[in-house]
Amino acid sequence: MPHHHPRLDCTLHEPRNGQAPRHTFVLSHALGCDRTMWDGLVERLSADSRVLTYDQFGHGLSDTPPGPYTMARLADEAAALIKERGLGPVIWIGLSMGGMVGQELALRHPDVVRALVLANTTSHYPFDARQGWDQRIATLRTQGLEAIVDTAMTRWFHDRFRAEQPQAVAHWRAKVLTARAEGYAACCEAIRDVDTFERLQRIQAPTLVIAGELDQGTPPVMARAIASQVPHAQLVVLLQASHLSVLEQPADFAHAVERWVLDIEASLPQLAAAA
Repeated sequence: MPHHHPRLDCTLHEPRNGQAPRHTFVLSHALGCDRTMWDGLVERLSADSRVLTYDQFGHGLSDTPPGPYTMARLADEAAALIKERGLGPVIWIGLSMGGMVGQELALRHPDVVRALVLANTTSHYPFDARQGWDQRIATLRTQGLEAIVDTAMTRWFHDRFRAEQPQAVAHWRAKVLTARAEGYAACCEAIRDVDTFERLQRIQAPTLVIAGELDQGTPPVMARAIASQVPHAQLVVLLQASHLSVLEQPADFAHAVERWVLDIEASLPQLAAAA
């Protein structure tokens, strides 16, 4: 039988204005979500840019190769996806796990990353948090996704959002349960072992770091640590946002990205020239 290379399922949105794309964005989702997490932002960015969204291994419509996964591998797979489609260099927007993939991508494949948005993410977990990931993985393997999904909802969304938007919370709770437990656990192993902090000063791409003021999973202190290491990084802390900031504060998230893209266009002639 021919060797089947595991596949990342993706959607490519061409600019709605029918012009040459101003930029090419790749959007990478959080653990337990899928590419539809980005639908609101895709709507904004695809007005004049090309936007690729994809499902991570074990999520959405992508394959679930056997684990464990590493961030290096997930970054290599993303680089292959970008190169196969002839899309690079891209502006990468990653949230949580997607931001971890983005850090490794910028370090391992700098040729495909024009600029980087790292939202609600970390470059390293302390020992106690790593132990927490081990417990989550063990629970997943013995009891399945049902056993972890309600804790995830309290970490993803703050109390007021959960009270005011129960349909949204129910939608994302159901989404988690469509992931494959084995792929989810293998992604958890990659997340647990994320370790880019000592290398971040090598990132050459302009970088925006976004934090949610109420984020318990990757609190603003973790975002500040990244911003302190990446040369010339900008940091934005979104108010009334916890872990899935792009869903809780979609307008503020989009505005932060759009304002920053204008900044880097102004400061980088080659970005403007590529537009």
